[in-house]
Formats: sequence, C-alpha cells, structure tokens
Amino acid sequence: MKKNVRNIVIGAIAALVLVFIVVRLVTIKPPPPKKQVVPPVVVAQPERTDIIYKLEYDGDVIPVLQANVFSRTAGLLEKLYTDMGETVRENQLIALVDTSEAYQQAMQSEAAYYNAKVTETREESLFKKNLAAQQDLDNAVAALKSTEATYEANKVLLEYCKIRAPFHGIVTKRWLDPGSVVTSNPIVGNANSTIFTIMDLDTVRIDVNVLDRDVAKFPGVQRAFATVDVIPGREYQAVISRAAQAVTTNTRTMPVEILIPNRDESIKPGEFARVTLVLGENPQAITIPPEAVLRDNEGTYVYAVENGIAIRKEVQTGITQNNRLEIRSGLDGTEQVIIVGQTFVKANKKVNVVKNPSDTTKALSSVLSSASVNTD
Repeated sequence: MKKNVRNIVIGAIAALVLVFIVVRLVTIKPPPPKKQVVPPVVVAQPERTDIIYKLEYDGDVIPVLQANVFSRTAGLLEKLYTDMGETVRENQLIALVDTSEAYQQAMQSEAAYYNAKVTETREESLFKKNLAAQQDLDNAVAALKSTEATYEANKVLLEYCKIRAPFHGIVTKRWLDPGSVVTSNPIVGNANSTIFTIMDLDTVRIDVNVLDRDVAKFPGVQRAFATVDVIPGREYQAVISRAAQAVTTNTRTMPVEILIPNRDESIKPGEFARVTLVLGENPQAITIPPEAVLRDNEGTYVYAVENGIAIRKEVQTGITQNNRLEIRSGLDGTEQVIIVGQTFVKANKKVNVVKNPSDTTKALSSVLSSASVNTD
C-alpha cells in the first residue's frame, strides 16, 4: 500500500515539472536578431595613366675612348704643350722628350747610309765594266740595305720623342712635369712612364649587366634613354651599342654597352647613371591603387560599388608604376572602386560610402572598429 502511494506522488511531481517546462518553452521570447553593421568604405574612380613597359639598369659613366699617353723613348721630358682640362686634337703635339741623343744617332746612321749608297753605286758601275767581282757588288748591296734599315729605325726613334695625342679628347690628368725623366717601359707600371691621361667625352658609355630573364626582351627594345643623378630632370638619348651575346655563368647576366651622345660634355666620367630601355607603351591605361586589388583561390578581383552594393569584379592586372597598378581587363574606368575598407566587404552586400573623408586613415579606423560586429 505504501509503495503505491509513493509511486503516485513521484508521478505527480514529474507531471508538474513537465508542465512547468512546457509552459516556459511556450512563453519564452526568442532573442532579438543582431543588428547588421554596414561597413564604411572609401571609393575612387580609376585614372587614365600612360604606362611604359621598360627595363631599368644603372652603372657608372665611362668615356668611350680613354688612353694613358706615355713615351716610347727614355729621356728628359723637355716640354709640355697642353695641360689638364684642355682639349687636344688627334695627332696634336702634346709633349717633347729630349731629342739630342736620338738626333745624334739619326745623323750617324744617315751618314753610314749615304756612304753605303755611294759604295753600292760605285761597285755596280765597276761590275758593269767587268772591273769588280759579283761578290763585291753583293756585299755593297747588303751593306746598303743594312744601313738603310738602321737609318729608318733611328728616324722613327727621333719621331717618338714627339708625343702626340692618339685621338680627339680632353686631358683629364697630367702625371709629369717638365724636367722629369721618363721611361719607355709602361708595362712594368713605372710611375714615370705615363705623361697624360686623355678621354674622349663626345660620347660616353655605360656598361650594364642584364639579367638572364631579360635577355630575350632585348630585340623588343624600342628606344633607350639615360639620366644622371647629378643632373636631375634631364634625359639623354641612348643607343644599345653591342651586347656580349653570352650570359656569364657566375652572375647570370649578359654584359651590354650603352652609348650616350655627349656633345656638350655635360656628363662626366665616373658619374652614376640610370639607363631605361623602353619595350612598349600603353597610353591612357586604366590604373588604380595597388591596395584596392584582392586575391583569393578564385582569382584577382576588386570591389566596385553600384547603388550602395559591393560588386565583385574579376580583373587582370599589369605592372605597377608610380604607385598605380595597371588594369588590363575587367574595368572600363567608370566604376567606383573601393580603395579603403575592402577587406571587410562581402560580395553583393551593402556598404556605406564615406563622402569626402578628412583622410583615409580616419575611414580605415572606422572600418576596423566595426570588424568585431557580425555583418551577416
């Protein structure tokens, strides 16, 4: 009997609990939906910009012709006819080495040559009259040729005392003073061998090392120009003179020589220059700030705002130049592209376009402050 009463009590309590739970479930109110936050963004219209496809290299300016002028005869440096900074012509007399010894040798050899010539003439006349042997005539002819060779050699040595400019150029260095003793063996690097350094500045050159990945682009070079750091704002037309046609294995580069006309001699050897090789141009190309472009597994895209909605547009990009990214396809230039806040935007969702923000930093701050809010 007691057991039945206990079961009845337990059942009643369970029924009451069940009724309470059902009542609570029926009367409880669902939570209010989270408020959707529309992300603020900054937009800009693409700009039309001239894009130049180019290769850029730098290097030091080198004279197209340069020579250290030395004496081919040893002796006392008698006179100098030019000095540093002066322009000289090709074959112009620029220095004179003491000629006294060379002159004496030339005179002696000339006398021996004259004597041998007279002897040869006399022996030939006697031979024709059968008054001299063939051997005597042969000896006279041999002596004439020997003395003639010595005479010509001494005349050349005498001429070597006159130092002449090898080409038109400017004297950029004078190494010796008049009265110095010069040597005739510059190969050993004797300090008294070089008299002048002459450079031709009418044309200068820049030797650049082209990366192997750019070598195949060289046939497409349309024009070239150079700039010099010490002369800002001026461009010099340049010409690709020659290329090595072989890639250096240790650097993976190909040496290329660039020539720059320098008639006014405004470019000086030793200056630092930059060479631009133009491969082509895309005038009035559509460009946007590089940060406006996003990438994911599906490709490269930007967000454009249409009627307050962010529309994803797939684009094909080109090169970045002057902080502008070339858009080759995907935009027609009339869109309002999101340039700030695009990382918080979802396709086909509303956005709040910030009108004339004081600066992009303020707009970006507003976007970041809303990042923790669920925008679904």
